[in-house]
Amino acid sequence: MMKSLKIIVLLAAALAVASYGCSKEEGEEPAAEQAQDQPAKPLDPTDQTVAITVNGEDITKGQIAEEVARLSRQLGGRTSPEQMGQMQGALNQQAGDNLISRILLQQKITEDGVTVSREEIDARMVEVKASFGSEADLTNRLAMMGMTVDMLEKEMETGLAVEKLIAQYAPTEEGTDSEARAYYDGNSAQFQQPERVKASHILLKFEATDTEAMKTVAREEAEGLVAQLGQGANFAELAGEHSACPSSQNGGDLGFFQRGQMVKPFEDVAFALEVGKTSGIVETQFGYHIIKVTDREDGRTVSFDEAKGNIKTMLDGQRKQEAMKTYTDELRTTADIQFKE
Repeated sequence: MMKSLKIIVLLAAALAVASYGCSKEEGEEPAAEQAQDQPAKPLDPTDQTVAITVNGEDITKGQIAEEVARLSRQLGGRTSPEQMGQMQGALNQQAGDNLISRILLQQKITEDGVTVSREEIDARMVEVKASFGSEADLTNRLAMMGMTVDMLEKEMETGLAVEKLIAQYAPTEEGTDSEARAYYDGNSAQFQQPERVKASHILLKFEATDTEAMKTVAREEAEGLVAQLGQGANFAELAGEHSACPSSQNGGDLGFFQRGQMVKPFEDVAFALEVGKTSGIVETQFGYHIIKVTDREDGRTVSFDEAKGNIKTMLDGQRKQEAMKTYTDELRTTADIQFKE
């Protein structure tokens, strides 16, 4: 749980502007609500048709499609394609609301001349990186969210500016130790850290539509790599040269993960391997993997002293989120928001 709590705490400031939807004002009728009896269609990311204007600033259908894609990535594959189809209208509306909120806040930031220095961004990045076991852990977690470090820094700059803006117009109080203790005692299951392993892998990718001949080529390459590893080749170097996973940039390092975070064939092998051992070829729907386990942590209960700082930061973040939503809703009451379709 502690890793997920750290992610929530330390990435929230960077992503806050894009992480919630605002209630719409009376008279506003987004397209997603105009035809609830008909399933909404996915939007085209290249569509430059204006869907909404916010104080004269346009939001295109393409921008909404990109925001829908970000929201979909947040679901982390927990939703089936059928469910995603049923949710399309709601996702379109959520994405539009997110973009309206973002524009209103950015317009106010510009109007007030709020700025964020490079030093402030660097300081926040130090906090984020320090919370992960390695920079590779951060990079891989961002990759799962469809982000890069550069993208995170850009979002972080906006998030820090929003923090300053909200602190000026809707200041919040810091959480106390007693509040943190109450949260810890009332959510004990969240502080059970299950067994975790740290692993690297090499992925020889194939698609479901590939022919058997194409899959055979990928498997033969995997067999060749297994043979090289058996002769003492460096795993990280081979991963950097041959793996089709973004983790190849970090020698194949996937960081720590617990059961349920990887597809089952991969997970079963990773948790069965001893530290320092390398697997044979493991097939999943993504392709052929070669896995090396580099560390292991037994399950345990995270103590209150360990968790207190993160809990207080999380509670403070929740207050800031609520204050930001309230303030953004106030901005909407005087904004000129027009839904074109």
